[in-house]
Amino acid sequence: MKKNFFYLLMVLSVMSVFQANAQSKFKGIVKDNQERLSLYGATVRVLSPGSNLEEKITVDFDGTFKISSVKAFGTIEISMNGYLTKEIPFYKTKDDTVDLGTIYLEENLVVERDVVVTTSSIDVIKDRKTPISSSTMRNYEMREKVSNKDFIELTNQMPGVYTSKVGGGYGDTRINVRGFEQNNISPMIDGIPVYDLEAGIVDWANIASMNDIATSIQLQRGLGASKLVNSSVAGTMNMILRNANHDKGGFLYNSVGNDGYKKFAGSYSTGLLKSGFSANMLLSATSGDGYVNSTNFEAYSYYLALGYTKGKSDFQFKVFGSPQTHSQRVSDIRLSDYIARGNGVDEPGYKYNRDWGYLDNKEYATKVNFGHKPLGIFQWDLNFTDKTQLSTKFYGSKGTSGSTNFSGVIDGDAALTWPDLNGQIDLEFIRNFNSGNLAVWTSPTTGNAFTYQRTPNYNGQYINSDFTGTSNTTGISLVSEVTNQTFYGGIVNLKTELAKNLVLSYGLDARNTVYNKTRIVNDLFGADGYDPDFATTPSYSLNTNNTALPEAMFDFTKKNLGATPVDYKYDAKIAYLGSYAQIEYDIWKLNLLAQGGFNRQFIQRVNYSLGDYAESTPGSGVYDIDNNTSESTNELPIDGYNAKFGVNYNITNKHNFWANAGFVSRAPVFVTVYSGLNNDINPNYKNEKFQSIEVGYGFRSKHISLNLSAYSSTHDDAETPYYTPELGNFGTTSGINRINKGVELAITAAPIRKLIFNGTLSLGEWTYSSNAIFQDLRPTTGGGLSDPSELLIKDQKIGGAPQLMASIGANYELFNNFIFGSNLKYSDKMYSSPALERYDPVFYGDVFAFKDPVRLPSFAVVDAFASYRFKINVNDAIDLRLNIDNFFNKKYISESNTSYQLDSVDPTSGTGSTFRNNGNVYNGVAAGNNAFFGLGRTWNFTVRYEF
Repeated sequence: MKKNFFYLLMVLSVMSVFQANAQSKFKGIVKDNQERLSLYGATVRVLSPGSNLEEKITVDFDGTFKISSVKAFGTIEISMNGYLTKEIPFYKTKDDTVDLGTIYLEENLVVERDVVVTTSSIDVIKDRKTPISSSTMRNYEMREKVSNKDFIELTNQMPGVYTSKVGGGYGDTRINVRGFEQNNISPMIDGIPVYDLEAGIVDWANIASMNDIATSIQLQRGLGASKLVNSSVAGTMNMILRNANHDKGGFLYNSVGNDGYKKFAGSYSTGLLKSGFSANMLLSATSGDGYVNSTNFEAYSYYLALGYTKGKSDFQFKVFGSPQTHSQRVSDIRLSDYIARGNGVDEPGYKYNRDWGYLDNKEYATKVNFGHKPLGIFQWDLNFTDKTQLSTKFYGSKGTSGSTNFSGVIDGDAALTWPDLNGQIDLEFIRNFNSGNLAVWTSPTTGNAFTYQRTPNYNGQYINSDFTGTSNTTGISLVSEVTNQTFYGGIVNLKTELAKNLVLSYGLDARNTVYNKTRIVNDLFGADGYDPDFATTPSYSLNTNNTALPEAMFDFTKKNLGATPVDYKYDAKIAYLGSYAQIEYDIWKLNLLAQGGFNRQFIQRVNYSLGDYAESTPGSGVYDIDNNTSESTNELPIDGYNAKFGVNYNITNKHNFWANAGFVSRAPVFVTVYSGLNNDINPNYKNEKFQSIEVGYGFRSKHISLNLSAYSSTHDDAETPYYTPELGNFGTTSGINRINKGVELAITAAPIRKLIFNGTLSLGEWTYSSNAIFQDLRPTTGGGLSDPSELLIKDQKIGGAPQLMASIGANYELFNNFIFGSNLKYSDKMYSSPALERYDPVFYGDVFAFKDPVRLPSFAVVDAFASYRFKINVNDAIDLRLNIDNFFNKKYISESNTSYQLDSVDPTSGTGSTFRNNGNVYNGVAAGNNAFFGLGRTWNFTVRYEF
């Protein structure tokens, strides 16, 4: 009996210990030791004896945390990137909660330098220190919110930012910041500019999986903090890749969504090994049919980072690529055409896409974008001392991108003017005509049938071409405009502390870029061959000896579809060397920042004339294109420079003011300098000038974070080239001057622990400050140029983005690890953005020249989500998330590139009456205007397993 009682007493004692251990709870507040600000996002971990991880949580918005332990003793570890880790040992046997009070973390100067220098020329904004307006998305925010959207759409919730899906294709989203188009925004990957220097475009599709591999994406509005001279005039987007020594672990990700959307991704990181080596890798595959008709897509991505840390050196090698192909909706569509493909009265067919047709009863997309431009980076960071560090970065890329397009005409009309009864391209008609058969086309407007038949071009054959001289029929082909891109360069950055709180950064930036531009044939649609001559007149019947070429010449092109260059081929060569310097000085409550830089850019064009054909061996009958004939321009040097200055003043721990000012002189892009498909230089090119001044105010407290800024920017001497694949840049609009000014507000509040509100407000006033000039660059019959035309745009509103935007959102944790929320964004004062040359009253006449941009209807869009995270064990967890974008299926016009007013003459009426009188109106807008609609309701469900 005594023995049994003794055993029972032991069991009860052990159970009481377990119960006491299960009740071990801790709470506290984590703050910065200098600014006394709550460190939202800090990590709190419970380590049991032996430093084994038992529990891990993230500090709440107000800096508070609560965590428990099943052990009677161990260590509480509090850490955050940029701060020294603090460890608090505990020994506890009582059943209560230990209040650890306020835990102050000390800034880790070494880690902070690593953050800046590891990314080399990327300059990360520091809150309450750097006098720049910015917004940041962290990786966990991107992976939660991206849904099946393009990652660039996530910036739409930032103040001053508007994104549009344009035609709705994968990766085709465009971004507008403070009223500036995206060709005035500088995207950078790990401090490397990926802005297209040849055409000024931004290829988001090539980096569409950036949200999977970036630790953060920071948009710096206005001047930005980048030291590089090729900085933007509207904003800089820093996409910071994960380093090889990222936290050990990985994830598997599977997602499904509307219209056949599927994505799978897997990633693993070794963490920093004892040997100093580390590795991080990711693979993903994405596909779908697209929300818009015939916008299917298929994309893959890969990422590999290898690292080695030894002594004072840290080496990182990274390679990233995202091969993709996607069908597009590119061609203009009038509002009346949407309505005709809807109910015919007032409900448009929002998914209508005219850029496809049927061939052999199969869907055939005629606008397809493709590309694969991998990027490789090698970086070496060397810490000479705690105060001096040298960062050296080399990078390179070689890849191809392009898009398909139609070439040629039938009876003077291009392919888009031959629709079938459903409004799609009548590809069967085109094929019948191209092959010489009797082709019947039925007008979808009148129902009348018309017959056409082609005569042979040469020796009974039907040869297509793009010749646009006096020919009324050249046959219609599908071709690809292809860019073979090669660039490589390096950045060397030295950062040193000259004196206490005085830091100097100095660097060199060099880069060489070659864009090889050409055209290839994808489909002849029944024709026997294609005239691949690069000359300005057809040469399908003559060779260099003015004798008839045999049929083998056409076989050469036909048998090498997708390989033989046709119509044109040239190299755009751009090289530059720049230097910059930056001074940072902290004194008392003031933070001072000054930057300056200069670069010289060398532009050169090499034109290849491939119109000569010859037998590879005399008498062999095998004809090849002579690829050796080329004509090169001299290198044209163009200088650029910038200077910026800013100051931040921390009034108290809660309040700060800041201001910045600066100017940028930016060299024009290549297609602005060289006009047309030849080596002639545009006589009107100039550097673009940008000046800006901005002031801001910040407020931080336990429950609220607020940023308010006001800006005024002038952008002068901008130029827009007008381009077609057949003519090159046939004209240019120069002297585009504008003033963009506005106010922006961003606020985040946490009134209670589980509820977070966020909101933004952007109010802009964006106008042209002078008239512009259009110059037709095509020679007149006399050999000169026609007189320039004045475009009446002074005081006109700048379109392309709403000048009033407001958003409000909320996230609420209903119970542990279950969060749901929504966000509403309202947009107003949005105007159309037509080609400025349409404001020429002399050329177009008073009737058809645009006079004012159209104000588009306001709209509000609501997004919603719900997510739940459950843990499998300490290290493993599964996340479930449902995103529903445009929850209420709001139908709205996202952009327009024409400006027909209600009282403008309706060109489709044939009677000279107005849109208003004809009743040709949609939602208060003349239905003759081209437009793209925003996407309706879309959804996405994701399962993510972390280990």
